Amino acid sequence: MMRRSREDKILLTVTAFALLGLFPFLVLSVKAQDKVQIIIDLVAILGITVIFSGVWFTKKTQFYSGLLAIFIQITMIGAIYAKGAILIYWVFPIIIAGFYLLPTIIASILNALLIFIACFLTYTQFNDFELLRIIAALILTNLFSLAFSLFMKTRNQQLFNNEKLSRLRNNILELIASSAKLSEILPAILVSVEREYHDAKCSILLLDDSKKHLIIGAAPSFPDFYNEAIDGVEIGYGVGSCGTAAYTGKRVIVEDISSHPFWSPWTELAKRANLASCWSEPIIDNQGNILGTFAIYHKKISAPKAIDFILIEQFANLVRIAMEREKADKLIWQQANFDSLTHLPNRNLLYEHLIAAMKNAKRDDKQLAVAMLDLDNFKDVNDSLGHATGDALLVECSKRIKNSIRKNDIVARLGGDEFVVLFVGAQFVENIVQKLLEKLAQPYELEQKNIYCSVSIGIAIYPNDALDRDTLLRSADQAMYGAKAQGRNNVHYFTENMRTDVLRRIEMVEDLRVALVKNQFHLVYQPITNLETEDITKAEALIRWQHPTKGLISPLEFIPLAEETGLIIEISDWIFYEVIRQVKRWRKNYCSNLKISINTSPIQYKNKGEQIINWIDALAQKKLAPQAIGIEITENLLMENQAEVVTVLDKIRLSGIAISIDDFGTGYSSFSYLKNFSFDYLKIDKSFIQNMSANSNDLALCEAIIVMAKKLNIKVIAEGIETEQQRQLLSTAGCDFGQGYLLDRPLSANDFEELLISNHQT
Repeated sequence: MMRRSREDKILLTVTAFALLGLFPFLVLSVKAQDKVQIIIDLVAILGITVIFSGVWFTKKTQFYSGLLAIFIQITMIGAIYAKGAILIYWVFPIIIAGFYLLPTIIASILNALLIFIACFLTYTQFNDFELLRIIAALILTNLFSLAFSLFMKTRNQQLFNNEKLSRLRNNILELIASSAKLSEILPAILVSVEREYHDAKCSILLLDDSKKHLIIGAAPSFPDFYNEAIDGVEIGYGVGSCGTAAYTGKRVIVEDISSHPFWSPWTELAKRANLASCWSEPIIDNQGNILGTFAIYHKKISAPKAIDFILIEQFANLVRIAMEREKADKLIWQQANFDSLTHLPNRNLLYEHLIAAMKNAKRDDKQLAVAMLDLDNFKDVNDSLGHATGDALLVECSKRIKNSIRKNDIVARLGGDEFVVLFVGAQFVENIVQKLLEKLAQPYELEQKNIYCSVSIGIAIYPNDALDRDTLLRSADQAMYGAKAQGRNNVHYFTENMRTDVLRRIEMVEDLRVALVKNQFHLVYQPITNLETEDITKAEALIRWQHPTKGLISPLEFIPLAEETGLIIEISDWIFYEVIRQVKRWRKNYCSNLKISINTSPIQYKNKGEQIINWIDALAQKKLAPQAIGIEITENLLMENQAEVVTVLDKIRLSGIAISIDDFGTGYSSFSYLKNFSFDYLKIDKSFIQNMSANSNDLALCEAIIVMAKKLNIKVIAEGIETEQQRQLLSTAGCDFGQGYLLDRPLSANDFEELLISNHQT
């Protein structure tokens, strides 16, 4: 029973209950010894048993349904003939059952015949009034059953059509949801429609990029000659059903192609394709744009019904959903794999191309090259001219790169001002790279200005320099930094030493973090001597790193790395608190006007100099005079955000902390900084001191600096004094203070304390 159709189950159930209901009547007939009734009951039981068995074993439900209806009508006629009018009331349910078991027309005819025979056999047993009532009741029962049967048939047909349409729509939506390609979805839609509606042929035509022509999207049931003839047809009013629908954006119904003026140029073509009518629905997206047309064709002249309009609209809508889904998928893929500014492949797509290229190179035993490009001084362009100009420069740069490489090569933008070129094959790379250098060094004409922005290029070769994607890109990146170190606007190939340097840098960064935790740093103090009195009231605090296994590491090695990684903030805090701990005790016990200078990094002046401002507060909390420390800055700091730097430096000077400009004379526009900023001390760089001699240019420059500083009320400190002659020349020139190995080397805290004791004994 579980595998049978619903109709099988209903008929088997009805016949089974009929048999169960007849057996009690048979028993009563036997007890009453009513032979006629016994025969009627046995015939009914036998007939219904045969029908039950037939349905059970053959599953020919429709045949046995009709047989059951005819059988019970014949049986009822026989029973009325034998038993008389007493059984006339059984005709009513038999009439109703007939419409369920038989087709409507046949049921109506057989029921009418049953009513006539039953009334003919019993009319003598009723008076005229009763006979008319029974005849009228039977006829009305037949008519109402007929009307209800027709209603249910129509309703069932509607439900069937809706179910078929819903099933079809769900199948198509599942296909769309599976992210299948449009070239697969559109034919599947049409095949599904044509499978359910056998007399229809369907086509989908799509607007091309110009929005002026229709091209074949899918038309699997049409002959090739027809598809070739209409592919690329120009849209317009009166240009067939689809051309007009695409032009007007409205549904076009042509019931007879042979006589309709829209089809006059294609009448013979349609006749050859056996097409007689065409209903075309425009496919319109959510923004109201025409995407194409969905059309249903028939072999015969046909006018659409209401259900057909629903069909056309729904399937046109499904096509729209499929097209918008593909458009959305393309957009998502585009955004995921291409840079939105330059429209070049981004990091994701570059990785895919690079992996595929490496596999091919390995298979063919060939090389490939990866070039990392970084624009020189792009930040200056962005900061001075604005991001819009910077973006325009990047777009123009990407065009120049594309025009300079080969067709098989791939260029991608990683982000910012970094580009990567994947050279498929390492031959002639040198020539292409030189061409890139030349093209990118040419001025960019933006906002009526010529902007110069060269490029540094690093190159790594597969498989020589790396065997995997990430290492290859990392090697190219390291080579690019090598190009920048060579002076920019240059190209540099990766070397194994670069990898060693990078690994050493990574190791040193980790060691720096450990050093902070395990207190591996210590300070030394280099005295700053008054060249006139030889008093020592100043010193510069210098950090040293005693590594447990690598020994003493120079600040020249780890300070730049600390600045790059941001660890300089933590290191500087450690220096500051160590200095104020020492200087507080030294000022109290040995030298009340002692000043210790602390070197600072440009990193510390970001975020409005928050760290330096906190130092000022810390001095107040420790009850230490701000004159106890000094801050040394470099010219690099003054080259950056001047407005922000001025604000921080003003706060420092107002607090009473002295400011020294370190390594003076080695940067750019040094004299302009003296004009724009206020300093307490100026430290002449040791490069001017080392080769100083009488009548030398270095001496002349130092004398000029000293005179200028005195005019600006700035004290001068000379760095790197190593000979007595240098000291005498500087003292004669009027230099205030000196610092160098001749005077004193950097001393440990204990040794510096001993120096203070000896220098300040009364």
